[in-house]
Amino acid sequence: MEKVKKVLNAVKSWIVGNGIEGAAGLGVGVGLWIFGLKIWAGVCFGIFIHKNWDLAKSAIKSKL
Repeated sequence: MEKVKKVLNAVKSWIVGNGIEGAAGLGVGVGLWIFGLKIWAGVCFGIFIHKNWDLAKSAIKSKL
């Protein structure tokens, strides 16, 4: 049970760190991809990746 709580807290902190733009970008991107709108899905995935890049960049800067 302790591992499940740890994973859920990690997921929650990832969503909070990404903000609504990152989480929505992933969800909408997957939905658009399923419906065959691959160009718009690519735009949504781009927003998602941009938000994750910001998280990774700040994590690396804090380590240095």
